[in-house]
Amino acid sequence: MEGIQKKFGNGQGLPPIPLPSSFSGKNTGDDAGKAAKATAEPETEDRELEAKKLRRVLASRQYSQKYRLKQLHYIMQLETEVKALQAEVAIMSPRIKYADCQNSLLRAENGSMKQKLSAFSGELTFKEAQYEELKRERQILKQLCIMYNQQQEQPKLVNNLNQRFNKM
Repeated sequence: MEGIQKKFGNGQGLPPIPLPSSFSGKNTGDDAGKAAKATAEPETEDRELEAKKLRRVLASRQYSQKYRLKQLHYIMQLETEVKALQAEVAIMSPRIKYADCQNSLLRAENGSMKQKLSAFSGELTFKEAQYEELKRERQILKQLCIMYNQQQEQPKLVNNLNQRFNKM
């Protein structure tokens, strides 16, 4: 885009177009000019048509040049955005790789911890069952002990009762 501006130097990027000497961009619009126009020679009508055609061509050229400059500006803007995005990708790519590596390590650690948890859970279930069994055994032994003590006390009680009866 800069090359185009340097080439022509007028800021618009267009080369100067010479206008014919008969061309005047002024339109007075008075009635005398209209009457003269109606009675004018065919040569002046041709000149006017040429002037209109030349104006259309100039407008078309200006529009085309403006459109091309707009396209170039848009392309430059897109290229700038692409470079910015490429720089962002260059920055983010190592970060993503690092995060992926960390994620893999954490997944492995999580798997290991799940295995340990499963093993501890099985061991806990076993210990709880063992505890309940020991608790039942203790209850049974306690009842047996009470029964044994009662049986041991019964003969003593009978002896004590007999001795009391005998004394009476």
